[in-house]
Amino acid sequence: MPELSEIEYSRDATIAAFRNYYQFLTKMYFKDSDVIEPPEDGWPTITPEILKGINKDDEVIELFRYLFYTREIGSDSLDVAPWAKMFDWQGACESLAAGKHATVAEAYKLLTEGEYEGNVLSLVIGITDVKLCVECFLLDVEQGAIYWPGCNSKIEADCTVPGIVDDLYDYCENEEEAEWRGLTCWAIPDFFEVLKEQFQKLNFIPISTETVIATYGRTGPLWEKDMGPILQQIYRDHGWPNLNEYRKEECLKAVQKALVEHYPDRADYSQLNEEEAKDLDARIEAAHAKRYP
Repeated sequence: MPELSEIEYSRDATIAAFRNYYQFLTKMYFKDSDVIEPPEDGWPTITPEILKGINKDDEVIELFRYLFYTREIGSDSLDVAPWAKMFDWQGACESLAAGKHATVAEAYKLLTEGEYEGNVLSLVIGITDVKLCVECFLLDVEQGAIYWPGCNSKIEADCTVPGIVDDLYDYCENEEEAEWRGLTCWAIPDFFEVLKEQFQKLNFIPISTETVIATYGRTGPLWEKDMGPILQQIYRDHGWPNLNEYRKEECLKAVQKALVEHYPDRADYSQLNEEEAKDLDARIEAAHAKRYP
């Protein structure tokens, strides 16, 4: 297990880690068009001037200029893990630059750092949208690590990717900072390997091109526990986790078929034709009538 002193931050390695993770998700369930690639010279609207209000180090801003992002669906974005949606910094800066709404840059700090806002240093930035999800991922460009304050203990126990073993409290300036820094973290590339491994083991299960559930974790609908083994078997039947054998399109259609049959409330209309959508509406209505006579 690495110590923090053995970890080095690299902008290029961080960009590559994001890119490789999104490529992995695209092979499993993302649409090919879901990942937004930066221009060669970086995102033009991500500048220190535009993001002055978030009080972050220039390296944070420069990193954001070259990161890959995921497309938004209306005002929502795609799940990159259960309860986790990456924040679209290029989209936010584009809106700020165009004056499309009254939101100021300071608001984005709260949206990405959540309850830890105010105790997160200038070299650390939130990369998830805590308004739209639960998980908060904090990336430290000084230490080269990503902190996951809400990481489920079962993920820590199950994963084979070693986390950082130092007493992270030694790096904290105060108790408030220790609330997030004294918890689970990995080197940046390793963090994404942790997420990949959970998908490979089908502890994280995509139920559409946009939504991912977990087989453990936060309180949720009981159907997720019931459906877990069914969905896991569907993925295995379609070659997962062997990417050379995995049949993505067939698998996602089979997942939707299972959801329509067993849990129509969670089926994805966007992946159904008109006849299938009408049938789904009828199933949902019948299920509601049975549940609430």
